Amino acid sequence: MQTITIELQPKLANRLDTYIQLFGSKELLFDKFFEYHIKKIKREIARMQFELDKYENKYKLKTNDFYKKFEKGELGDENDYMMWAGIYELQLDSKNKLSKIL
Repeated sequence: MQTITIELQPKLANRLDTYIQLFGSKELLFDKFFEYHIKKIKREIARMQFELDKYENKYKLKTNDFYKKFEKGELGDENDYMMWAGIYELQLDSKNKLSKIL
């Protein structure tokens, strides 16, 4: 077992102690915390994929292919393209976060 020490303001420390008591153990509390955040990131990725699918269907182009062309400046800066690229970049960021915590 490894020990981790963190310094907290008294109010936050009291809240944390309350949560630990409610969950029954520190390990269970943190397991649930991580599980919650993993599910949250996965939901975000799925919502973004739903939006990316709309653009793929509209423009008959896979997001990876679109993004390569977009990055090279081959497509211009239409609002749809900016949104599509932004959503894709956010999704890549979320996937990166998820890979680090799994």
